[in-house]
Amino acid sequence: MNNRILYTPKERKYTGKRKKTYNLWMIIGVGLCIIFVVLSVITVRLPVFQIQKIFISGLSTVNEEDVRKEVTSALVGSYFAGLISYRFLFAVPTQTIVDAIKHKFSLIAEVHIEKEFPDTLTIGVKERTMFGILCNDAANLEALTDKGYVDIQCAYVDTQGVAYESAPKTHGFLITKISTDAPMIAIGQVSVDPLMMQRITDLNTKLPAVIGSPIVEYRLRGNVAREVRVVSNMGFSLIINRDDDLDHALSVLGTILKKEIGSKRKNLDYIDLRFGNKVFYKFK
Repeated sequence: MNNRILYTPKERKYTGKRKKTYNLWMIIGVGLCIIFVVLSVITVRLPVFQIQKIFISGLSTVNEEDVRKEVTSALVGSYFAGLISYRFLFAVPTQTIVDAIKHKFSLIAEVHIEKEFPDTLTIGVKERTMFGILCNDAANLEALTDKGYVDIQCAYVDTQGVAYESAPKTHGFLITKISTDAPMIAIGQVSVDPLMMQRITDLNTKLPAVIGSPIVEYRLRGNVAREVRVVSNMGFSLIINRDDDLDHALSVLGTILKKEIGSKRKNLDYIDLRFGNKVFYKFK
């Protein structure tokens, strides 16, 4: 006859007790999480942490109150079904505000936002620097309009080549003009190739001293995108490549004007500087 001893392992004796302890800690953990969430929501909704002050600097043309209204409008809204307001300092949608300001005010080129604890936004802006007026009066406007391509004919353009505001078509020498045959001038968009715009601004700075005359117009053509024709108020023009060494080209130009053209400059039609040391010019 076999004798068997039946026994219950020790660990099983405590299963029920351990389960009760585990459930208790689960309840405590969930409770602490709920308390943390509630306290967090209460904290982020406290008025002391909501944006109350908006300081704006850098404006000279755009109205400050108009910008402030745009910022205030961008702060209307919330995350997580209204639990966290956009006005909470650490939840402010800065990129949304930047995009809204730039979209509304094409005259503004840069926007920088800083959050200052506990309730302040400091917004620094930089307005565009006007270079002149960009016009597409060289294009066949009637034909392009029929095809729906023409937006506006003239716009103020800044030193970065951005057309930022519609402008009246003007004549004379008071404002430098850039003419283009591009069918579209879109407000708020780059309308002059940045490399070409840099060449134009450099020419505007350096060329007048060489030729002894202000510049009244820069002519750009899409089929010769690397070239710019510069018109002086003395009536003659210069043809220059965008990518050439400008200082060298102007040095050659100064030599030609002094030694070859001299007093005949009033009868000059154009000077072609596209071929390095070989310069071509024509009289009227």
